[in-house]
Amino acid sequence: SVLSVQSHVVHGYVGNRSAVFPLQLLGFEVDVINSVQFSCHTGYPAIRGQKLGGEDLRVLVEGLAANEVLNHTHLLTGYIGTAAFLREVVRLLELLPESCRYVCDPVLGDHGKLYTSEELVAVYRDEVLPVASVLTPNQFEAELLAQRRIADLAGAAAACDALHALGPPTVVLTTLDVPDATEDGKSVAMMLSEAGRTKWLLRLPHIEGGPFTGIGDLTAAMLLAWAQRHPHEAPAVLEKAGAVLQTVIRRTAEADAGRRIGERWVPPELRIIECKRAIEEPVVAVRCRPIDASSPPVAGVIFDLDGTLTLPGQIDFRRMRERVGVPAGADIVPFLRAKHEGDAPGLAAAMAVVDEEERRAFDPPALQPGAKACVERLLAKGLRVGLVTRNTSACVDTFLAHAGLAAGAFSPVVTRDSPMKNKPDPDPVLHCCEAWGVPPAAVLVVGDHLDDIRSGRAAGSVTV
Repeated sequence: SVLSVQSHVVHGYVGNRSAVFPLQLLGFEVDVINSVQFSCHTGYPAIRGQKLGGEDLRVLVEGLAANEVLNHTHLLTGYIGTAAFLREVVRLLELLPESCRYVCDPVLGDHGKLYTSEELVAVYRDEVLPVASVLTPNQFEAELLAQRRIADLAGAAAACDALHALGPPTVVLTTLDVPDATEDGKSVAMMLSEAGRTKWLLRLPHIEGGPFTGIGDLTAAMLLAWAQRHPHEAPAVLEKAGAVLQTVIRRTAEADAGRRIGERWVPPELRIIECKRAIEEPVVAVRCRPIDASSPPVAGVIFDLDGTLTLPGQIDFRRMRERVGVPAGADIVPFLRAKHEGDAPGLAAAMAVVDEEERRAFDPPALQPGAKACVERLLAKGLRVGLVTRNTSACVDTFLAHAGLAAGAFSPVVTRDSPMKNKPDPDPVLHCCEAWGVPPAAVLVVGDHLDDIRSGRAAGSVTV
């Protein structure tokens, strides 16, 4: 559940009007506190309405606490107009569960212009950032908070690191307008950074017709939602949020060019309702790529076994599923463990069948052309080489013997028998990194399955 504290308008889509409906579509219960209530957003010539003060927020929070309903999993904040109100938000966070993730969109300004007082910049830096889980500034806001100019990708990476040092473990630059990020204006760019891990850049096609008011509020909401769906897959979070934004912006630009009221041009309102399907099931057309000016050179390579170092298709998974009663599409070993929970003999019998089918496929294994030479060349160059597989250790031994590789060619080796979580969890990759004494960003993960990519990306490594 989400407690969303940001602006509200009677007409249009900014603040909570941009965030709440998409979050609800994605299954979140959303409680709403409106920091302001205006007739329309500030792009219109006439603005009427009310602002909630810090004392007003405190009273509302007291009521929520008295009724024991401050049990939210997420706190989302957007536009906040005064330092007093912002400090009450920090006090509010103290009343929420310790596990509550705070997604902070520090709405301060854009394109070199402050929307709020300079006092708010200091409050964000000194009091809010230390308790934020995720920070979603645009480039201008990132420069203000990090106190450094962003002129290129290296500067963006440095700004993210400076913001990490102030508190938030995750920073998403929701706009990045520098030539090497936007390909000299051909694209719009976003960067996601997790402290100590690989940074990710997403370039999206530029769509004419902007600026589109409220898109930053939608962005923060989508990052919150997809991070909950993909807690260990930073690239997937950025890609799906980007896909939603592209669809909403494109639909808005196609439907309405905006209009002139008096002497002011008013941008079109976001077509969020029309994009319901795209919000629920975004189609990712553009992938992000790792980019980190401070990334070390590759120091180690982690291979998958079946289908990567050996040729695919050797294990007859269809026959295996039929023999142990696992439906098509289900992950075999987790399914069997759940099916036979509390039934140790039944699980042992089923796993014996799985082991038998794997041994059959590895007797002998058909190697990928050049697999042995590739491993030997990496070792000769002084790189560490590890193996992470959901096959058994017996399969690994058979592969090594057949390939003519020494028993210690791969170190560490993580198999289904190892006492840790396996792919798609990042633990096996992080285990190798710890054993080698190298950061995840210096490790390349090579595999043939989506779970290999998920495991590597979740650890912060480059994957192929």
